[in-house]
Amino acid sequence: MYHAVIVRASAGFSGLLHRRIAMLCICAVVLLLHGCFQWTQLRSASSQPFNGFARVVEDPVAKFGGTQVVVNIEGKRYLALAHSVAGRRMLSSEAGNVLRVEGVRAPLQSTLVRRYASRHIVGTFSVTFTDETILPASPLFRSANKTRSTMLQAARLMPRDDAALFMGLVIGDDRAQPRTMITAFRESGLSHLTAVSGQNVAFVLTVFGSYINRARTWWRLGLTLFLLGWFVVMTRAEPSVLRASMMAAMSAIAFARGRDLSARSALLYSVGVLLAIDPLLVFSIGMWMSSLATSGLIFITPWLKKLLRGPQWFTEPLSTTLGAQLGVMPVSLFIFSSAPAVSLVTNLLAVPVAGFVMLVGMPVAFICGLLITMFGPAVSPLCELAMLPIQFGTRWVWWVAAVGERISPQGIANVWLWAVWTAFLVVLHRSARMHS
Repeated sequence: MYHAVIVRASAGFSGLLHRRIAMLCICAVVLLLHGCFQWTQLRSASSQPFNGFARVVEDPVAKFGGTQVVVNIEGKRYLALAHSVAGRRMLSSEAGNVLRVEGVRAPLQSTLVRRYASRHIVGTFSVTFTDETILPASPLFRSANKTRSTMLQAARLMPRDDAALFMGLVIGDDRAQPRTMITAFRESGLSHLTAVSGQNVAFVLTVFGSYINRARTWWRLGLTLFLLGWFVVMTRAEPSVLRASMMAAMSAIAFARGRDLSARSALLYSVGVLLAIDPLLVFSIGMWMSSLATSGLIFITPWLKKLLRGPQWFTEPLSTTLGAQLGVMPVSLFIFSSAPAVSLVTNLLAVPVAGFVMLVGMPVAFICGLLITMFGPAVSPLCELAMLPIQFGTRWVWWVAAVGERISPQGIANVWLWAVWTAFLVVLHRSARMHS
């Protein structure tokens, strides 16, 4: 009797396992076909001239003596370049706007297809004419663009480079940052601060959380999802913010249903869903860096917290920084051929201050920008005073990056510094065990 029950249970479990494996195989095949279809679309650029309306996909950038912008023409994305009057008119547009343009389309060079794959760019567009009339975007884009321009009004009260870095820290807009600043942040291991990620999403939810939490469960969920979607639009749907917002959305849905979703499950599901929707994200360096940094925080940081003993004010940020750095190290070595060891110090010095700039800077800049828009230059001295602590914080982060770049060792010296850090952590762990 017991033997028959065991046999039936085993058969049922085996059947269930086989069904799950079959479903996984079917999903894998569907995703593979979807990815192949998306890849073939990158080769479907037209070579014909175009005269009509194009939607601006990404904010324009002054580049190559003109204006470079990604536009959507007849359902396909092109990397447009305009000079002279046409370039100046395009430079005044924003993501979501619609322009009437004339120009010539061309497919991408084969060597550039993979580089632009994650942005779904299929070709280039040489602009010869741009109409001066800019048609408005959708209400969602208009609200996001208005918020960005309002914050920029306050940011302009700071020196130019500080304002550029502030906008990068808060909403990931690094278009105005000079090349020297971008290089300094990369060489010092702080480039992640100017890419919107989970920290920015957490701060936005913190700012609006006191109002959202007053609503009932399902209203709270709806407001949270709307806020996340609006923030994604405002930050131009960078892969890192897509990953962070998807994790936050899944956690919010699980909470509304009375379930607990672990961080590792949220990361796994969010990456899986994003790749299912857009398989070309696999070519995005930002997606890899963001996902691996989060993996380091989830899997490596808790282990380091148990391993390292000492004052909590020291071991907590050290474990967090080291976990994230170890997580992104494979991609950093493969793509950039470097993993600056000085990043352990620069992150410890810059990240807390950058967090203050993100958390306080967004509401203060929005309020100051709103006051300047309503009352004009008369309130500028008051807004300058309000923005002063944020300017000091921004300048501190910039100073840490600049000094970090100067003292960052290269080549074998960088390897030796990583060895020194490893030896220091081992000594710290052993000394703590001996005292305990």
